[in-house]
Amino acid sequence: MIKKIFVISYLLVLPFACFGGLINNDDVKVKGARPSENYTTLEFNPGQDVIDDSNGVSSTFLTTKFYYGFKESQHDFGIEVPLLRNEGNNEGVNGLGDILFATNYSGNITKQLLYGLQLELTTPTATRTDLGCGRFQISPAAFLEYSFSSGFFIAGGAKYYHTFGGDSDRATVNKLRLRSNFGYISKTDWWIIVDPKYYFNLENGKKEIYLEFEGGFMFRGNVAFYLKPGFHVAGALKSKEWNIQLGVKFFDLI
Repeated sequence: MIKKIFVISYLLVLPFACFGGLINNDDVKVKGARPSENYTTLEFNPGQDVIDDSNGVSSTFLTTKFYYGFKESQHDFGIEVPLLRNEGNNEGVNGLGDILFATNYSGNITKQLLYGLQLELTTPTATRTDLGCGRFQISPAAFLEYSFSSGFFIAGGAKYYHTFGGDSDRATVNKLRLRSNFGYISKTDWWIIVDPKYYFNLENGKKEIYLEFEGGFMFRGNVAFYLKPGFHVAGALKSKEWNIQLGVKFFDLI
């Protein structure tokens, strides 16, 4: 199933990528790799989260994301719409997942030190019980980012997840995430990021360390491609064993 969705996703995004490469002939510049950068973007993000590899429990997704960036105020807002397929002890279920709305703001403390604020609201729009959490979820976050002249940057932040409303019989989410980014952006057209995350469940005290990597490159100045694998490192709070994501992102199409 995962091979099929990646093949289909590439066939879907390839014409857009070719079209995007014809729009802008400016010099290549890496965009959007740093968490503080706000752009108007359209993104297609296929991937798979493997929950229990030995029992074949996984979630395959294709998420469409649109963010509108206000460059003058370093602010954006966006929507993320996931199409999902969950597989486990049954034949699998397909449908729409929970739609996410988000807004981000970033500002400068010094020329190289920046801060960011984020607010996300996940809505219970899933068409099947297995494809969503059945409740609203609000997730505020904040981070700091420091960029070096050599192209390296570091960032760290905290995010809180809390569910409310919706189906009271569904599980409650009340957890904290601490995250850091260690990245390098080349002077040409590529970047790489190491992204460790620490999760702490405030309900039962369980913890998790999850590690992701991201590598990507720009195509003709306004299209980015990336690959993002990750895996569970340690902890009793085991959200998934490993994951892999692909993505294509178009900048400033409107």
